[in-house]
Amino acid sequence: MRSLLRRRTRLVDLTNRPTAETPAFGAYLYLRDVALLTRRLLWVDAERNRLHAP
Repeated sequence: MRSLLRRRTRLVDLTNRPTAETPAFGAYLYLRDVALLTRRLLWVDAERNRLHAP
């Protein structure tokens, strides 16, 4: 869990976010990484709180 939180912190850090000069594919990869990490964190939270997916 801590490694996921460290990765989240690195991803949302302002110095790592895409800028206007970032190529489209670089921005796509960033957004894909954010989406995958969010999905994992939601899964961990659901497991911890015994929530069921619809």
